[in-house]
Amino acid sequence: MKRKMFLVFKRIFDILFSLFAILLCFFLLWWWITIVNLFVTKGHPFYTPERFGKNKKIFNMFKFRTMKKDTPFISAYLMSKEERESYETGFGKFLRKTSLDETLQFINVLFGQMSVVGPRPGAVKDEDILTNARDSYNPSAFEVRPGITGYSQVYMKRQHDVMSKAWFDSEYVKIMSFKVDFKIIIHTFLFIFKGK
Repeated sequence: MKRKMFLVFKRIFDILFSLFAILLCFFLLWWWITIVNLFVTKGHPFYTPERFGKNKKIFNMFKFRTMKKDTPFISAYLMSKEERESYETGFGKFLRKTSLDETLQFINVLFGQMSVVGPRPGAVKDEDILTNARDSYNPSAFEVRPGITGYSQVYMKRQHDVMSKAWFDSEYVKIMSFKVDFKIIIHTFLFIFKGK
């Protein structure tokens, strides 16, 4: 019962927080980022990859495009540094470094496809290893809504060890609470502002 109540209030928080964030981002960020990205990406400012949500339900996650339109459909971390730099736009590097490319995901949160805090949504394509790793743990990351930020992102920074990520995701599902979510949000802001 306690966990069910937490999930209800977590969803209420997600709705209120995402509404505030959408309004703030729309007036302060999205309008000019979209205009600049229209020119940089030759008319394709947005990117909507397929991601696994709760119970592996597939949804399209909203992001600002950071790479050229003809970039192969493969996760950035699977590319070599040279490959990534050859496909990434100059403005895209800025968006990724500041995490501004991720802010459109507040729309996914409002729609109920994501949460502010939760396991990072895995890609439907090219991330079978992560999907299988998450399935090997109990509880699985797929038991909750994926998040814009989460336990593994905060404590692993930009590392991409799949088994460690799956373990952190499972641990989050075990210990999730308002206290844990609050700590993750604070650490996320500190991580962004430090530019690491």
